[in-house]
Amino acid sequence: MTLETWREGLFQLCWHQHGGSGLAVPLGNALELPTSDRDWLLERIGQQRAQDAKALEKAAKRR
Repeated sequence: MTLETWREGLFQLCWHQHGGSGLAVPLGNALELPTSDRDWLLERIGQQRAQDAKALEKAAKRR
């Protein structure tokens, strides 16, 4: 794992878009996560974002 990959992972766990959904893990808590848990969360975040995007696309087609 590169430093950039590690940093990007922490950013994704901690970032919370204004008015949006997503995890907002405090940086200190994210740093304490075991690598396996962090990786699982990142994978799950990606899955959730894909599901959300599909739902938005489907809703837009109904209009």
